[in-house]
Amino acid sequence: MKSYTGALFNSGPVERLLDLAARCQESSDASPLDDDLRRFIRIVENSNAAHWACPISSVAALLEFLGDIVDGDSAPFVPAEFQQRMLRVADGVGGGEYLRTLAGIIRILAQDPVADYTELPMAAWEARILFPRLGGFGANWIYDGEYLSFEDSVRAAIDSEHPYCPEFLAPLAAEAQTALVLFPEQEYFRVNISEHIPWASIASVRELLLLINDHMRHEH
Repeated sequence: MKSYTGALFNSGPVERLLDLAARCQESSDASPLDDDLRRFIRIVENSNAAHWACPISSVAALLEFLGDIVDGDSAPFVPAEFQQRMLRVADGVGGGEYLRTLAGIIRILAQDPVADYTELPMAAWEARILFPRLGGFGANWIYDGEYLSFEDSVRAAIDSEHPYCPEFLAPLAAEAQTALVLFPEQEYFRVNISEHIPWASIASVRELLLLINDHMRHEH
């Protein structure tokens, strides 16, 4: 199979969903697959860009289409990497049947309202997707203990990026504001954010946002 055709199997939503399925089967602390599928749906439905590019109905249709390919005359040309991934998740079920079943489950789950974070807290993989800059901030500026205080860490980060702040600080501030708006109560913030981004609390994220906004007002 041509490399650009093989990408249909080994990248994008198909890869993401099968990796989630494998994690649910192989990890003792993983969520049930239905919960992670609901999180996947939440990511797409809560993002205009993601929904515009590949709505959930298209994801389900793609899974079903690939299921038919796996069971059809083109099966020998399916990429080996995809076949190995299917062996991990199908658990004795035929690959085509598994993909069509997964498509059906997604369609059923997508009929329900998007899961609220109070009902279905954010998973670690979901936090990495939605808050990559908040997560990366800890690794780059806090965890190695180079700075004496949190404020020193933030100011050093700001100084290192200035004057290219729109590329770094604006998206970081947007994530900080989003986290505070989504989870204004301490317990929900802890479950959805702090468990996955250890440096982040309501107080620390507020301080980060305050320092960034102060810099943007006075320097830009």
